Amino acid sequence: MMKTKPMVLSTLAALTLGLGSQAALAQVSPSETPSFSYVEAKYVERDEADTTFDGFEAELSARLGQYMFVSGSYSEVSGSVTGLGSTDLDIATGRVGFIFGQDQRVSAYVGPQVAYIKTNYGLGSDGEWQIGDESTTDWGAFAGVRAMVLPRMELNGEVSYIDFDRESLTSYSAGTRIYLTRNLAATGQLRMGDLDGFTVGVTYAF
Repeated sequence: MMKTKPMVLSTLAALTLGLGSQAALAQVSPSETPSFSYVEAKYVERDEADTTFDGFEAELSARLGQYMFVSGSYSEVSGSVTGLGSTDLDIATGRVGFIFGQDQRVSAYVGPQVAYIKTNYGLGSDGEWQIGDESTTDWGAFAGVRAMVLPRMELNGEVSYIDFDRESLTSYSAGTRIYLTRNLAATGQLRMGDLDGFTVGVTYAF
């Protein structure tokens, strides 16, 4: 009996340490794998032709199972097209993505997307006198890669294509997320192609 008690105690200690290690891993795992479930808010600046648009963008993304996610975003940007007026753009997108790759630190994805753009034209420095608007809804596709290069740093790249009635838009982006906590991250992204520009903001992963 005296020999059994130390053995039981050592077994319980080993189990406790093992469970503690698993709990610690569970606590840091969200920031050690690319996240597809998050809410994001950011400042946006885009260049199209000779016009610079700036404003805000909000995005909500949710992972569905192991190999799928859905996301939606909304942005409002405005720019001065001429010295007499400005243009406001309301942009909403919806996506369904399919995730590939077995490596937990690297995830590739691809899927279809739909984009709605409403353009408002106005006179005055802030476009306070509206003179007209137009809108369009069109389809496209996207593909990208997200990789955790460090326990709290994600690098990502993406190509996006949308076929509008009057023209098609192809853009490329490269960015990063730096996790300040296991859920909160600072994010930045460069966009190139038909829509040049950048974004900076914050992400809350869940």
